[in-house]
Amino acid sequence: MQQAVLISGASGLIGTALSDHLRSAGYAVHKLERDNPNAQFNYSSESKKATLDDSISLHAVVNLAGPSIADGRWTDSRKRELLDSRVDVTTALASALATATKPPAVFLSASAVGFYGQSDEPLDEDSPAGSDFLASVATQWEHSTAPARTAAIPTAHLRFGVVLSTRGGVLGKLMLPFSLCAGGRLGDGNQLMSWIALPDVLRILTRLIEEPALLTAHTDPKGACALNLVAGKPITNADFTKALGRAIRRPTPFPLPKSLIRLLFGEMGDALLLGHSSVISQRLPNLGIALQYPNIDLALAYLVKNKA
Repeated sequence: MQQAVLISGASGLIGTALSDHLRSAGYAVHKLERDNPNAQFNYSSESKKATLDDSISLHAVVNLAGPSIADGRWTDSRKRELLDSRVDVTTALASALATATKPPAVFLSASAVGFYGQSDEPLDEDSPAGSDFLASVATQWEHSTAPARTAAIPTAHLRFGVVLSTRGGVLGKLMLPFSLCAGGRLGDGNQLMSWIALPDVLRILTRLIEEPALLTAHTDPKGACALNLVAGKPITNADFTKALGRAIRRPTPFPLPKSLIRLLFGEMGDALLLGHSSVISQRLPNLGIALQYPNIDLALAYLVKNKA
């Protein structure tokens, strides 16, 4: 009998790839729909509640819901949307799972390395939360899993670095200008980026779905396991730019000055394009999960060649 997995945010970059990956591995994949009362799994934006089909026994739930933080300037209304969309869906889903007839074996809920704020020094899963906007969003996002944790459902907070894929996200947006020889470093290029290749994300999530017990030894007193989904070493924007140029065999002659980035993107540009993110994972090795693409040249060569 197929094990069932529910995914919220199933139409996003990670959700789409994960759905296909799990189906190919023999899982029955269901998606959390929005404002469709006839769906087996539905989130109502009016009531802010999730309804689940109790006739389907869920082995795992993967919560990836939330609009991209990189789409558009951070106006006050946009900031509120970025926060509320994550907190509301996560709270609703965690509450529904907590009262389900048969709770899932594992609840994997997205977060981000923005949890730690900006830093030039390496930060790992035991580092404290930061104090900027992204840290506040991630902290409240993780807090929203509380109903599931209280119900003793094994819960992981997946703190994603920049997920690299030619199909979307940061790398997807860069492919066209870089292929036209119009790419270059951002600002002085010294800012650090914590990243991971999409195929490694799929392998890690699948492993946690297959073996939920891996999380048990690393669960904190609040009932969750924080896990940084990042490659072994952060990379500067300048080195990333050079690596992408090598992967697509194009020069990268046109840097984008800080002043222009701030003019075009405002606070979002400062935080995401010019900010430092130096995050590593002590926990992935402890879980026995090795990355297939641990360095940037290897990752970009595979992603570009396979359009992955």
